[in-house]
Amino acid sequence: MTQHSSAPADRTGDTVRIAGDYQHRARTQGFVIQRYWHGEKERVVRKFSAPRPGDRVLDVGSGSGVIADVLAQMGARVTGVDASEDAVSYARRTFARDNLDFRLGLVEEIDVPDESVDRTYCFELIEHIHDHQVRRLFETLKRVTKPGGVLTLTTPNYRGLWPLIELALDATGLVPRLAGDQHVTRFHRARLREMLIGAGWRLERLTTFSTFAPFLSVLGWGLAERVSALEDSLSLPFGNVILAIARKPA
Repeated sequence: MTQHSSAPADRTGDTVRIAGDYQHRARTQGFVIQRYWHGEKERVVRKFSAPRPGDRVLDVGSGSGVIADVLAQMGARVTGVDASEDAVSYARRTFARDNLDFRLGLVEEIDVPDESVDRTYCFELIEHIHDHQVRRLFETLKRVTKPGGVLTLTTPNYRGLWPLIELALDATGLVPRLAGDQHVTRFHRARLREMLIGAGWRLERLTTFSTFAPFLSVLGWGLAERVSALEDSLSLPFGNVILAIARKPA
């Protein structure tokens, strides 16, 4: 008898169209909560996982190029990879630096030599692809990373307050629909830990951020920054976004 696999086919993009400038526009022109939310990614990079000048860096799922540009400003040699032609075109036009380039490709098509990368950043990508693709991505990134190199990633926490926020966003239409159209795989800290360790990574930090601070930004940016620092120290189990930092064993 022929056996039929129940595993879903590889996902090659969201079912809703996302404008190529989305992340940059949200970071610079959005409502204050949206600006702070997107700025939190830059903050955790600078605080917990900044590259060194000259590091060879990948930004996988680079979108409109905001994080890749921040990393390049720090002196890293950065390649952003994204499956959206609109996003890659926008990033190339908007962020022109000698130490920064953008490539069009799926996460399965990362084309760099083995053990050539010092650091990889993968911010809010893995919820957009299926479970088996995430595992394959973690294995691929380990292969191209130098011994001792670092993977930094974020993803929504579905055992926290995030599902309520996603429900509200989808109900109001403030962003392109998330559930099922953008987000197809749900993570929590235990599941992410298991997948990273299973792919051979050594986990160094697993925490949450962007819980209350972004919403307090309407009362003042400085207040929100103080709350962000407090959230970092507490590592709230119900935090909205998971931050994982893992290292390839030397």
